[in-house]
Amino acid sequence: MNIRTIAVVYTRKFNLGNFNSVDLSCSLWAQIGPEEDEDTCITILQDKAREAVRCEYHKVKTNQGPVPTVKVNGTLVEDFIPEGEEYGALVVNPVHLQ
Repeated sequence: MNIRTIAVVYTRKFNLGNFNSVDLSCSLWAQIGPEEDEDTCITILQDKAREAVRCEYHKVKTNQGPVPTVKVNGTLVEDFIPEGEEYGALVVNPVHLQ
């Protein structure tokens, strides 16, 4: 059998405390030639995916804090609106952030 593409997915759920958690995942693909070893390629992709998830976890852990939410006319807006930009007739300022 001639394998041309290898895909690896690594997913992990981290407990952040205070009843919060985060699911992080990384998906990697590699095109390999007939002379390359599939098992070695799989091992390399798994290590890289695991390291990418760990790196993202450390970013999340060091920047913990509530995600700002905005209410427009009493309705929660889930899309991120940078400060100072407009959402319809509403100008988003820090006082609108909860």
